[in-house]
Amino acid sequence: MPGSERLGPRPDPRLGGSTSTYNRQDVISQLESFYTFLPHIPAAAVHKPPADGWPSITAETLGFQNKSPEVIELLRRLPYIDINSDPDTHPWIAPEAFPCDYRVVARKDLSSRDTPGWVLNVRHDAGFLAHNASDDDRGIGSRFEIREETWPPWVVQLTTGTDREGACYMLDTTDGTVTMYCVSKYLYDPTYAKDDPRAWRDRMCDFETRTLANQLNEWRRQYCDMILLGLPNVDRGDYPSLFVRREGDGSESFEWQETEELRSIYREHGWPDNYDKERCHRALEKWWRK
Repeated sequence: MPGSERLGPRPDPRLGGSTSTYNRQDVISQLESFYTFLPHIPAAAVHKPPADGWPSITAETLGFQNKSPEVIELLRRLPYIDINSDPDTHPWIAPEAFPCDYRVVARKDLSSRDTPGWVLNVRHDAGFLAHNASDDDRGIGSRFEIREETWPPWVVQLTTGTDREGACYMLDTTDGTVTMYCVSKYLYDPTYAKDDPRAWRDRMCDFETRTLANQLNEWRRQYCDMILLGLPNVDRGDYPSLFVRREGDGSESFEWQETEELRSIYREHGWPDNYDKERCHRALEKWWRK
């Protein structure tokens, strides 16, 4: 919807009727702080942009002619995580989610054969939605139709994954909120009126929307509580280098034992209050080699 990025704060039913506002510098600061906080990401891997922004990121090189000038300017000034300059190595920051590095998206030297799939998806700048073709029939046998919809110009994808289960968090630059994209639409009642500029969330996303700050704080809490346990400098092939502690696994399961060992290593190195990141990384890498 042209001009939506200029609309003022509006009560959001997904935020309990409160309002949220977008500020570019706040987004940049929040992401930089979170990336630096991550216990499994080396401090040197978090890269800040030059004073004038990342020079390779422009509307032309990205091919995002649909994007608003604010989105392009934000992407030019975001911090990015670079583990070892390999576009296929993913710095996982949340379950099924690693941050989109738009410096990679903008690279012209990647051949079609060498370009990671997630780059092609982001360049495509569209989401697929599964729509229930029968509003009166939500039971077994309901018909679904698959459609493609381009993201609004003011929305930018912050994270992606390696398959359809990947967690794609979409940032709305009209209000600074994030909502996770879903390949298959959940069958829930719409939150917004059809003519509301935020109605794309009903059509394409999960039912939960949060401010970016609240989403990052939730992940931060899960790391501090050692629900999320990351491995540094490790590419586990088909699996993210991020373990999730699930109470339902049971104390006798292999997954439980893995997370117990990881928790012990983190505690031995002072996490979260007196954390020795470098020594912990060496211990975690040694654990992984075994």
